[in-house]
Amino acid sequence: MVTPNKTRTYGAQYHISCHDSIAMEDPNNLDPDGTFPTTLPRSGRLELVARDLTRNINRRYAIEHCVDLFGGHLVETSWGRCGTWGQSKRHSFDDPADAERAVRNHLRRRARAPRRIGVGYRVVGEDS
Repeated sequence: MVTPNKTRTYGAQYHISCHDSIAMEDPNNLDPDGTFPTTLPRSGRLELVARDLTRNINRRYAIEHCVDLFGGHLVETSWGRCGTWGQSKRHSFDDPADAERAVRNHLRRRARAPRRIGVGYRVVGEDS
């Protein structure tokens, strides 16, 4: 018998447990060195969070670059509110330079978040 979900997250417990450590961090602590990444780390994945709890802003954004079995370069972006499943989109490129250009464009837009939404994204999951 399946027990009912009493937390009203409708099956999003994986993302909630994934991001519990993010919720414990200081929301006022932006990037310590004041820089925003323009490329992905060696792992090919970067996770960002924009959070201002007084204004109910609680966003997450992830971008990943990898190569598929056929040699195509995939750039996958996923975004949404922290603690939800969110959305994702995957683009395929034949040329690695085009894929890296797409990553730079995505990161450039995330760097402009303070002007657009009033709070900046910060790196939370950088694997090296």
